[in-house]
Parts: sequence; structure tokens; C-alpha cells
Amino acid sequence: MQEEFERNIIVSSAPKLNSFDLARVNSALNASFDKIQRVVDGEMRLLVHFKESRASGRRELYTVQLKLVFPRKTVVAQEENWSPVVAVQNALHSLERETIEAVKRMQEKR
Repeated sequence: MQEEFERNIIVSSAPKLNSFDLARVNSALNASFDKIQRVVDGEMRLLVHFKESRASGRRELYTVQLKLVFPRKTVVAQEENWSPVVAVQNALHSLERETIEAVKRMQEKR
């Protein structure tokens, strides 16, 4: 029987988002965390770091760095986009792929 772990998602430097975008980001983070948790054995922690920069004019460029820490492995994904929601979604997609590949490699080594 698999143990139940609480969601361990830590967000730092989050930009000010309207309630709709904030709900979309939270929903994407929780859905991906649950999806990855089905593949990973043991407790894991997802660290989310935002960085805002002005490339030119008034638009903000958002960089999202995700770090997933689980037993014996750390997986990192980073994405940039003009929309923080799209940046998070793209980074999560990359993180999911990288995590699945890392778990497969770990299982092959056993």
C-alpha cells in the first residue's frame, strides 16, 4: 500500500497575479504534483521560483524555475515567457518528462 504524503509545494518570489491567473497557476502546480507523485516513490518537494525582468518597454518577462527533490534525485526545469501562467505550464510539462525519464533510469539501474 502506498503512503499518502501531503503536497509539499514551496513558492518563492511569486508575481502579483489576478485571481484568475493565480487559480490557473495553483491548479497546474497541484495537478502536476499529483501526476508526478504517482511515479515517484517516497516523499518529494517541489520548489517554484519566479523571476520578473523587463526586457524592453512595459512588458515583464517571467522566468520560472522548478526544482523537484525526491529520494536520491533532483530534477530541475526552467522556462521563460511573457505570461507567468504559460511559463509555469511549460516548465511543469518539462519537469514531468524529465522526472519520468529519471525514474525509469533509476529503475533500470536496480
